[in-house]
Amino acid sequence: MERSLNPTHRDDDPMINVERTEAVADAMADIRVIDAAGVDRDSVESIRRRLLQLAQRKELFPWSDFPPDDSKDGSTLYLLSQDQDHRFALYMQSVADTTQAPPHDHLTWACIVGLEGQETNRRYEQRAGQGPPKVANEFVVEYGTGIAFLPDDVHSIHVQGGSLNFHCYGHDLLDLPPRNYWDESDEEWRTMKIRYPIIDARP
Repeated sequence: MERSLNPTHRDDDPMINVERTEAVADAMADIRVIDAAGVDRDSVESIRRRLLQLAQRKELFPWSDFPPDDSKDGSTLYLLSQDQDHRFALYMQSVADTTQAPPHDHLTWACIVGLEGQETNRRYEQRAGQGPPKVANEFVVEYGTGIAFLPDDVHSIHVQGGSLNFHCYGHDLLDLPPRNYWDESDEEWRTMKIRYPIIDARP
């Protein structure tokens, strides 16, 4: 999957563009500092809280600036920030209506924070390769909430009615090895590639 430019992506308000760029840069600078102290459950929770602060600037991230792809899946990732060494990638995931991601890991830390709509996340007891995944708990990501994962945590995503969320990772998704996911039809763990369009929305 390669990144592309989306002709429907809107950046009509130059002031919003400037403020958005500054807000994202400030948040990612703080996240780099948190990451540098070591990655554990506490640090990814700190990253989640910093992204919640960014999401409070909701007016800088209107849904009209991040329209979902009108493909069958109806989900699009917009790249907002990423370091030159492919670390610290922040995306906006825009979902038109309904989408699902099977149980999977990330191979890097991950945080999801809500802006619009609801995204149900199911966390699983097992790690990839440890047999059929069993749901440990369920959490709905919406505005004012978020969820954080360590690299080997397994979760699934379920959206109905559309959503707009920050997805932040310790490493660029396109530069990671294929992630692990549970194939329900074959009842086994397999590897997955990114299946959503990724649009480079950096300034």
